[in-house]
Amino acid sequence: MFESFLLSFFLNQNQSIPISMDKRTFIVEGIVKKYVGNQMNYKIKNTINEEPYKLIATEGVYPHEGKPDFEVNSLNSYEIINTKENGEFKVELKRGIYTFFILRGDRVYLNNFDGFGNYSHVEVKDHIKKLIIRDDLDAIY
Repeated sequence: MFESFLLSFFLNQNQSIPISMDKRTFIVEGIVKKYVGNQMNYKIKNTINEEPYKLIATEGVYPHEGKPDFEVNSLNSYEIINTKENGEFKVELKRGIYTFFILRGDRVYLNNFDGFGNYSHVEVKDHIKKLIIRDDLDAIY
């Protein structure tokens, strides 16, 4: 009886409910580091950057299904980011959770996982200055 009274009370309220439409964007800065050769010596990391990359930033968390890559056409929407020759990049994104992939032909690649069956992802809720994306396709562990 009391519950029905409360329900009718709340349903009959003629107040508007404000909805937050956050339109702010944030700058994400980072670098792609290319790892090549033997990476077994943890004291010495063989990194080189000789070429610009194309990255894909897509909103959401994606399961890796045991593979470091998949076809880009399976993504619904994404933004392509071109890096400088040294791998540095800067992109403006709205608030959200994003996964950053390296674009290679018609496939996206990321050999970094969150431990819960997904590719690693980052939450953009403020400016990010040091996002590191590892390209270890030519590395040996």
